[in-house]
Amino acid sequence: MAMPNDTKERLVLQALQFFAEHDYERSSLTDIAQALGVTKGAIYHYFSGKDELFQASVTLLLNQLNRWFSESLPRDIPFQVVLENLFQMDQTIQELGESSGLGDFMTAYENAFYLFLAALKKFPELQDQLDTIYTGFRSVLEDAIRAAIENGEVRPDTDVEAVAYEITAFYEGALLLGAFTNAKDYVDLGPRVCASIWRSIAAESESEERGKST
Repeated sequence: MAMPNDTKERLVLQALQFFAEHDYERSSLTDIAQALGVTKGAIYHYFSGKDELFQASVTLLLNQLNRWFSESLPRDIPFQVVLENLFQMDQTIQELGESSGLGDFMTAYENAFYLFLAALKKFPELQDQLDTIYTGFRSVLEDAIRAAIENGEVRPDTDVEAVAYEITAFYEGALLLGAFTNAKDYVDLGPRVCASIWRSIAAESESEERGKST
């Protein structure tokens, strides 16, 4: 994991990794300081205590996710390619880790899932920020699909909101299964789900293309 130069940001990033791997309630500030290789005084210099450090680390993760989701759908490549990239989940999550500076933390996304559960229990107000990320990602998807309709890639009668919801729901389901089980069905099924979605929305269906070639 690449480390930032700013001491406070570095502490937050290291704390994020710690909280993802350890039970928040059972971890003392002494445990955290020891794991981060700093004194308790160094933590108190920037934060009022364990709660504020925990909230800062989760907020960092949410901000990175929000930034990545809002920038993850480039408009200068065909929408079919964008869609295929989205359904290569392992690669997508790895790229998120690299671009956000969160590194291996994101590839072990079950840690992120449990971290969110602990954070929402401790700080219910974070739910609003999580909801904003969720709705924001769907909105970005919807905009990308509408742009693809305008340039002739996607059928004009496509239910934009339903397709965006279907893609988002796949991510939710795959991440939940990955967090609670060892199954990685999405590795095999992701590209097949992607192909199914694309066949249903592509401006020219495979049957039309075959008809043109005969």
